[in-house]
Amino acid sequence: MQIRLLPHFLLLFLVLPCTCVRAQIVNIEDQRKGFDSVGWYGQVDLGGSLTRNINQVITLNGAVRVDRKGRRQSLLGLADYRLVQVSGNNALNAGFGHLRYAYYLSDRWRWESFGQVQYNEQIRLQLRTLVGTGPRLKLLAVKNNRVYVGTLYMYEYDEVADGEIIYKSHRLSSYLSFNFYAWEHLSISNTTYYQPILPDFRQPRLSSITSISLKLTDRLSFNTKYSITHDALLNRGLPDVPETTYEWINGLRYSF
Repeated sequence: MQIRLLPHFLLLFLVLPCTCVRAQIVNIEDQRKGFDSVGWYGQVDLGGSLTRNINQVITLNGAVRVDRKGRRQSLLGLADYRLVQVSGNNALNAGFGHLRYAYYLSDRWRWESFGQVQYNEQIRLQLRTLVGTGPRLKLLAVKNNRVYVGTLYMYEYDEVADGEIIYKSHRLSSYLSFNFYAWEHLSISNTTYYQPILPDFRQPRLSSITSISLKLTDRLSFNTKYSITHDALLNRGLPDVPETTYEWINGLRYSF
């Protein structure tokens, strides 16, 4: 059955739109992994392409991940960079770095602290710096299905429009995250963030990221991810930047 579905999903992969605007919120829930043993883990991804026809298109992407798994604590480090250049003009130029520490209070509770820097040329975000801390609770764990909630305090520093506008804010960062296996070969995950400015809960940033993975064969799967973010704060100072941005990515993954 899986093999018969393969041609249809290859066609779907080719015709679906890929991406519109790179999301403002980095979804760390998608980056979490479980490790069976104590130790260090890491991975490096590098890619690029050069196409020349009427226009010259250059794409570059790179990602680094480092994990430290301990008995009562863990450390996660991430870095990501993406560039799409068309005839010398940047259609996409964005990157981020993220460091997160977690201390396990119990099987269900953990305390997390993080720091993050990022930029996004297309929405004129020159620099965003975040630091935060707070608890994370495992609400449900049934087989491979998981539900988590978290509420963290976060300080945010933004430079936009080449540093002409600077925002400094204290925010609440609350989220609900789940990973659900509808059946053996289909998994659905979602993370929804609510990040209002404290203390009056004004101008909340809202974001939702949904991922679907369908296993086509034992080693090949089709993956799609849709994310949408609403952030009125950037639009207030930059009317040409939309309040709502979204991203849709589709791809095939081969595991071996």
